[in-house]
Amino acid sequence: MQKIFEERINKINPEILKGLKEKKEFSFRINRHKADLKVIEELKKEGFSPNKVEWNKYVFTLPIEERKKITKSSVYTQNKIYIQNLSSIIAAISLDVNENDWVLDLAAAPGGKSLIFSEIAKKVSAVEPDKKRFFRMKRNFKEHGAKNIQTYNKDGRFVYKATGKMFDKVFLDAPCSSEAHIDGEVTWWNLKRVKRFSKLQKELLSSAFNCLKPGGEMIYATCTFSPEENEENIDFLLNKFSNAEILEINLPIDNIQEGITKWEDKEFNKEVKKAIRILPTDAYSGFFFCKIRKN
Repeated sequence: MQKIFEERINKINPEILKGLKEKKEFSFRINRHKADLKVIEELKKEGFSPNKVEWNKYVFTLPIEERKKITKSSVYTQNKIYIQNLSSIIAAISLDVNENDWVLDLAAAPGGKSLIFSEIAKKVSAVEPDKKRFFRMKRNFKEHGAKNIQTYNKDGRFVYKATGKMFDKVFLDAPCSSEAHIDGEVTWWNLKRVKRFSKLQKELLSSAFNCLKPGGEMIYATCTFSPEENEENIDFLLNKFSNAEILEINLPIDNIQEGITKWEDKEFNKEVKKAIRILPTDAYSGFFFCKIRKN
């Protein structure tokens, strides 16, 4: 499987394999429910020297060697900061949530993106099917002071049947084959896993789109590279829903690649080029996301 995995990744972008093995930094953001920018001075007093991220004043990085150390800091134990990957943060911010929005996070655990939305949105609904992950997520929200998040232990594939076209914004960070987390020997990955997740993702994507109000916007995301789990699913959505429109994403970073329109024997709708694949580097993990409007 190692050879197959590497061959597939190299077809997408040879830089990915190199990036998977280089983890120099980690990132965190200020939890605005409990703290503000003054928390950085507290961290400095505890011996840390956080680096600013240019695209958001509440997001910072530190050397990867300090990750364990910061979890023992008073700032962390008081839930004033939240450790979260830059790719996840920038994808969540790209949903452009505003103060009047009701946001659905359709596969929400552990809840980091819901927490980002809750700092701005009027209301957030967080859905998670796995019971253990669901209760950890609920605890996470409580500990971080988010009071505008509703939680549901439900299967996201069928949520639309209960809600209808209810939400202004939807975020779906879908369960996936997690290729972005492979940084050494390939053990648990295989093509059957990719195809199994691709089927599940299409069902979740359909549900997410059905939950959107007309004029609403959503983001579909994964932490994997396989086009079967990314571009193929966006192509599926465009074929299934004539009122789905892919939106441009303008990110202030360089380690990105546009969506691919051909993979092996398949050709996808040209609109999937508007999707973004974040390449792993420094504090960024590999990530794919696409922004969609319901017309």
